[in-house]
Amino acid sequence: MSQETGPPKPPAPSIARRAWWLFEILNVRLRFIFLMVLVGFVVGYWENITNHADRWLRPARAPELVTAEEIEYYCPMHPSVIRSEPGNCPICGMPLSKRPKSAQVALPEGVLGRQELTPLQVRLGRIGTTPVEYRLLSREIRTVGIVDYDETRRAFIAARIKGRIDKLLVNYVGQYVKQGDPLVWIYSPELLTAQQELLVAHRQLSVQTESGGLGQATSRSIYEAARQKLILWGITEDQVDQILQRGTPETHLTIYSPISGFVTDKKVLEGHYVNEGDDLYTIADLSRVWMQAKVFEDESAGVEVGTAVEVTCTAYPNEMFAGRITFIAYEVDPATRTVAARVDIVNPDFELKPGMYAQAVIRVPVGKVTEAEPPTATAAAATQPAGPAALSTDGVTKAYLALTAAYAQDRTDPAAATELSQRAKTLATEARGALSLHAAAVAEQAAQLAGKELSAQRGVLKALSTAMVALLRAQPAGRLLYVAHCPMVNADWIQDSDTILNPYMGREMPKCGMVTETVKPTAVVENERFATGYFCPMTPNRLYDKPELCPIDKFPFKYVKLEKVLAVPAAAVINTGTRHIVYRESAPGVFEMLAVQVAPRAGEFYPVLAGLQPGERIATQGAFLVDAENRLNPAAAAQYFGASGGPQQGGALGGHQH
Repeated sequence: MSQETGPPKPPAPSIARRAWWLFEILNVRLRFIFLMVLVGFVVGYWENITNHADRWLRPARAPELVTAEEIEYYCPMHPSVIRSEPGNCPICGMPLSKRPKSAQVALPEGVLGRQELTPLQVRLGRIGTTPVEYRLLSREIRTVGIVDYDETRRAFIAARIKGRIDKLLVNYVGQYVKQGDPLVWIYSPELLTAQQELLVAHRQLSVQTESGGLGQATSRSIYEAARQKLILWGITEDQVDQILQRGTPETHLTIYSPISGFVTDKKVLEGHYVNEGDDLYTIADLSRVWMQAKVFEDESAGVEVGTAVEVTCTAYPNEMFAGRITFIAYEVDPATRTVAARVDIVNPDFELKPGMYAQAVIRVPVGKVTEAEPPTATAAAATQPAGPAALSTDGVTKAYLALTAAYAQDRTDPAAATELSQRAKTLATEARGALSLHAAAVAEQAAQLAGKELSAQRGVLKALSTAMVALLRAQPAGRLLYVAHCPMVNADWIQDSDTILNPYMGREMPKCGMVTETVKPTAVVENERFATGYFCPMTPNRLYDKPELCPIDKFPFKYVKLEKVLAVPAAAVINTGTRHIVYRESAPGVFEMLAVQVAPRAGEFYPVLAGLQPGERIATQGAFLVDAENRLNPAAAAQYFGASGGPQQGGALGGHQH
C-alpha cells in the first residue's frame, strides 16, 4: 500500500530574513515622510536659501559694467526713443544723447508730468482723445420755487363813499369776474346830494348858454367840479351821462371790477354799512403768475433779468410753462445761501395756482449774446471789412514761404528776400496800429538778408519768423498756415503744410521739428469763435435759420451773434480737490498732465479759461486710466517713459514725426 504525499512545505524564514523584510517596509514608509519634511523645509526657508546662494555664488562685477547699466541713450527731438546702446534716432536720424537713468528730464512749461503708454495699453484701456474746440454752450440750473400772485395784477376794491351795501352781485370767494362786471350796489345820501348838485349845475349851465350871460364861465366850472366829484367817487363817465340824460339822480352807486380775475377775498355782506376807504373785495388776475425761485449763490453767475425759465409741476407732469426772470434779489439769504429770482409765468388756463411747488430749469448761455441785424443784401455789404482790417498779408506770406522753401533746400533766394522786404514795407505804410508795427518788424529783418551767406541768413531767419508769427496772429492770411518749432536752434518758422520741412537744418535734418500751432484764415477764425442766427432764450445753445416763434413762450426769435467758448468734455477733466487736470496727447501714446482753469460745468462740457489751446487733443475716454498709471508710478511720470526699463523698441512710435 503506497502512501500519498503533497508538495513540500517551504522552510520557515530565518530571523535575519524577517529583520530584512521589516527594514524594507520601514524604508518605503519613511522615504515618503522624509521627502514631505524636506519639501516643507525648502518651501519655508526658500528666501533664505536663495539669498545665501546669491551671496556666495554671484560673481563679482566690474565697476565699469555697473556704470554702463546706469546710463541710457535717448533722442532730444523724440524723447520716447530710448536705447541702452549708442546709435541714431530711427525717426530723425540724429545721434542719441547719453544721460543717467535716474536723471529728471526737463518738461515743457506748464506740463506737470508725462506718461507714455504702448499701443497695446492704449487699445486695452480703450483710451480715446478729443480735440479742444469752440462750442455753443449753456449752463442748466435746476431749482424749486413757490407759485405766487402777480402783484401787478391784483386789485383791492374799496368803498369810495360811505353808505349801505344793499346788494352784493359777487357773493363768494373764488368767483371769476370780468373787467367791467358789477360788484355791489351802495346806497349813500352823500351820493344822492352830489347828483342833485350835478343836475342843478347842468341846468344852470344850459340857461347861461342860451342867454349868453356873463356867468357862463362860472356855471361851467361849477358843472365840471360837480361832474368830477362823481367820477372820483367811482361813477363812470357813462353813468354820469345817463344821470344827465335822465334828469333824475341815481339812488344807488354800482361799483364795477377794474380787472378780470378771481375774487380772493370778500369782506362785506349785504346790509353792512361801510365808510370811505373800507375794503370790499380783492381780485387777482391769474393769467400770469409769479414764481419765487431760489438760486444757489455759486450758480447765480449769468442769471439776469430776461433769462428764460422752464417751469414744471407735479400736478401737470407732461406740461411745460414758459417764464422770464423779471427781478433778482440784491442780497443772499444767509440761512439758505440762495438768491431769490422772481419768474413771470404765462398761465392762460389758470393751471398754476398760488401756493404750488414748482420745479424750474434756468438755461444760461455761457458765451456773450449780441443782438445783430438780420442778413440782408445791405447788411452783407456793410459787414465787408474796410480800412486797415481789409489789408491783406497774403503777399508777405507768399514771399516768406518761398524764402523758407529755398533754405530747406540749402540755398538762398535773393528775389524772395527782396520781395518780402518790399511787401512788408508797403503793408507797414498802409496799415495802422499793431499791424503796422509787426509789418515794419518783418521789413526790418528781411532787409538784413541782402548780401549774406546761407548760414548768416538762417541766423536772421529766427527773428524774421518771430515777427511773421506776430504779424499773422494780428492779421491772418487767406490760407491755413502752420507754426513749427525746431528744438535744435530753439526757433520757430511758418509753413503751409503740416509735414515738417526744416529751413534751419536743410537737407541734413529736414524732418527735425514739430508743429506747435495753426494760423487759420480770418473767416475760419470768425466762424470758430462766433455763430450768427435766430436765437430762442429757451434753447441758448442752439441757433435757428428762420425767424419763427419760440416753441414754448411764443416770443419771436431775435437775430444775434452768439459767442462760442473753448470747451473740453467733462470726462476729460479730473478734479483733484485743489485743481483740475487734463492729459494732453503730445504724440501717439504720450500724454502730458496739464493743470487747467475751467468755468462751472455746462452740460457735458467744461468751458476752458486757461491752460489749453484750440486743436490740442486730450484724453477723454479712459482718462482716469492714464491718471491711475501716472499716480501708480510717479517716478516714471516725472521722467520720459523707458528710463527705468520701459520698452526699448521704437516701432510703436516710429511712424510719428514732429
